[in-house]
Amino acid sequence: MSELIYLYGIVPVQEDRQSLSDLDGIDGEHALHTINFDNCAAVVCHVDEKDYGEKVLEDKTKDMEWVKDKAFHHHETLIKLRERTTIIPMKFCTIYQSENSLENMVSTHADDWVQLLENLKDKEEWNLKIYCDRPSLREKVAEHDLTIKEKKEEIEGMSKGKQYLQRKKLDQLVDEQVEKELNSFSKSFHDKLNTYCDQDLVKKTWNKDVTGKDEEMCWNAAFLLPLDQVEGFLEEVTTANSEHQHAGWKFEVTGPWPAYHFVNLSKSEV
Repeated sequence: MSELIYLYGIVPVQEDRQSLSDLDGIDGEHALHTINFDNCAAVVCHVDEKDYGEKVLEDKTKDMEWVKDKAFHHHETLIKLRERTTIIPMKFCTIYQSENSLENMVSTHADDWVQLLENLKDKEEWNLKIYCDRPSLREKVAEHDLTIKEKKEEIEGMSKGKQYLQRKKLDQLVDEQVEKELNSFSKSFHDKLNTYCDQDLVKKTWNKDVTGKDEEMCWNAAFLLPLDQVEGFLEEVTTANSEHQHAGWKFEVTGPWPAYHFVNLSKSEV
């Protein structure tokens, strides 16, 4: 059986870097190495076609334990590579038939990738998730929001029959005000962090089944930070946790990560 090429990412060709032979490839048998092209280099490992051919992968990717194990390896390897060099991370199981097919792909996109690598140089991706105790926030909004207080007073002067219907409408109004507060507070903090970053991205929030937390995730964002801005960014998050924890807010920051959210690779580029 012939060998295929598993691609982890694209790195600058001109950077002096240590050998990658200490990093195991996805099959646990072949070590990582680079293939240099004119303007950039590919970080790869060889894999056997009998284990990573297209038809074989169709079956293996149906095995969630296999996918979990190999995807974790891919992610952890990209983290180690990011610690050593600027890298454009590739998606899990990006595989080429030969060095020639890889070279053809690289030559097509080399100019764009060289520019992207320059943009990513000396920058890190950090992720921020904001959580909130919604019941606690709802209680505070119901107690202190002026619109809600006025509506409550108005309802008190109504007949019992009208009060029932108006209280249901009041509950809806409270929910709307809570949602506004969640979005307004989170966006305001996001905008504050924006002063530290080069690029940012607001992502879809996860439900409690995914997060496993009691609090509700109300904001999920990624930031691309110059290295000299990371400390200030993290201090802002630490301060926010100290100042707003009593009100039911929690700020969770993770990183640094490979710049997954700031490479914008199209299908034609992989």
